[in-house]
Amino acid sequence: MRRYDSRFSDGVYYLETDDGWIEVGEADTLLALLGETYTLEYGERERAAAWLETDTDGELTFDVRETLAGMTYRQSFVDQIEDCDLSETTEEGVPLRTAVFADMMESIWESKGNLQS
Repeated sequence: MRRYDSRFSDGVYYLETDDGWIEVGEADTLLALLGETYTLEYGERERAAAWLETDTDGELTFDVRETLAGMTYRQSFVDQIEDCDLSETTEEGVPLRTAVFADMMESIWESKGNLQS
């Protein structure tokens, strides 16, 4: 299954599509929505996984910009983002595409990889 790249360029975050690159939004806007860092909390049982490196409180904190820069996406995800109009804004004045992307990333991160739950 093909994965689509992402990149930051000149302060803007982009996703790769079959037809080229689409703008997701300004990096500053994404970081305002998601934060410079993002912290996930894991319970005792989850912390038992050998691959998971949390702090003593069961928290895993990561740099949002660095994480987004290294991510790849499925076509279905890219299609959902592409379908959102970048020129339309939310009530808060955030481009709809940027807001939807941030909401979807937060959902993915909070699901801790289990999107069916």
